[in-house]
Amino acid sequence: MMRFNRSVVVSNVLTVLLDAARQEKFGGFKVDPESIKQVFITTDGSESTTKGPEECTCPSNNVSLAINGVLAFIIVLLIIYIIWLHKKGRTYEDERGVSYNETGLEDTEPSLSDSTKLAQPPAEYMDLIEVNKDNRKAQSSASGADYVPLHPLTRSWEVPRHHVTIEKIIGKGAFGQVAKGTALGLRGSPETTTVAIKMLKTNATESDKRDLMKELDTMKQLKPHPYVIKLLGCVTESDQLLVLIEYVPFGDLLGYLRKSRGLRDTYFKDPDIKPQTNLTSQQLMKFAWQIADGMSYLSSKSIIHRDLAARNVLVGQMESCKVTDFGMARDVQQENIYERKTKGRLPVKWTAYEALMYSKYTTKSDVWSYGILLYEIFTIGGSPYPRMDGRKIANLLQDGYRMPKPQHVDEELYQIMMKCWKNDPDARPTFTELKNQLKDMETLHKKLINMTMYDKQLYANVEDLIV
Repeated sequence: MMRFNRSVVVSNVLTVLLDAARQEKFGGFKVDPESIKQVFITTDGSESTTKGPEECTCPSNNVSLAINGVLAFIIVLLIIYIIWLHKKGRTYEDERGVSYNETGLEDTEPSLSDSTKLAQPPAEYMDLIEVNKDNRKAQSSASGADYVPLHPLTRSWEVPRHHVTIEKIIGKGAFGQVAKGTALGLRGSPETTTVAIKMLKTNATESDKRDLMKELDTMKQLKPHPYVIKLLGCVTESDQLLVLIEYVPFGDLLGYLRKSRGLRDTYFKDPDIKPQTNLTSQQLMKFAWQIADGMSYLSSKSIIHRDLAARNVLVGQMESCKVTDFGMARDVQQENIYERKTKGRLPVKWTAYEALMYSKYTTKSDVWSYGILLYEIFTIGGSPYPRMDGRKIANLLQDGYRMPKPQHVDEELYQIMMKCWKNDPDARPTFTELKNQLKDMETLHKKLINMTMYDKQLYANVEDLIV
């Protein structure tokens, strides 16, 4: 009789033994194959030849099978739960995305309070026939890479028309006007915010409307900057196009300068805050470098203003100057150059030599205009090229003429203006260089601008001061 110390399949063992007996593989022993049988041990200890179970049915095997089954069931439940969570998460993300798309100006950030104006009166502009001596095409791009909505989750600047209230017209140009008003919900609350509302007059042309739309598109690309006017919203889905910007209490810089001398402002009517009777030389220097700072930011965004002048700068809180009126601005990414291909009004006295002669504009063309703006600031609202016909200026510039130094302005300051008026655009300074230089010179304001020598009569000719 053979006994085993672990479970075995009896039939397999018997088969092996029978084969070995038949083949006489038991060495010196001869085994009768018929004697190889299975012996079953009964409960009383006696032996029996009755066949028992061939395979072990130990209770431990049944327990293992049960445990494995339970584990498999738990794993299936976990997989189902994970799939359910994943689907729920995607649904939440989808719903959240929809809510962001529907978010309006309720999510906007707090704005500064200030205002601006639209198209300028026609006396400063002249219709010129285009002169193109270069066949290169203008590379204009309306890139939205720098588009910054009022709130990162806001997809639109649009404000419902019934949320905007126009209170009074505070400025008028040839084709545009600006009103003081309020807008509801700009700060994500039911409160109203004072805004300036730019709009077109009834006699405006389609070209004027396109200019206002271009200005709106340009402003959408800009992040908030202390010396650039800030867009708050717009109304484009009604019959009348409205551009909502920060409201400024002092009005435009040109009027601010002239009113400080007791002259009337021909554009802004009744600003909330009147200027001081006499501006100081330090204030004038501060105006100069602040505008250069704002223009430095615009040029870093490849934006060419093309109409930089004192009338297109607003004076906000704390007498901070803010560049505005981007109706003629162009966003130029390729080569930073713009060629004017269509007829239109030009601010001749502020336009750079190469733009007048060849219709080419770069950020260095804005630097030329900035030099003219410095003349306006330092003469406290004087008109550039006094008593000169705008149609003759191009010829004068071609002959090398530049405006002479005002007698109360220091030579060092005048040379900065002259550098802005160099024939070669590449030889002109950058706005960053201008800002840094003028800001450093602010402490020398009394030496640079001698207000005791300032002669009001030199810059008070009525025909020159009418804008």
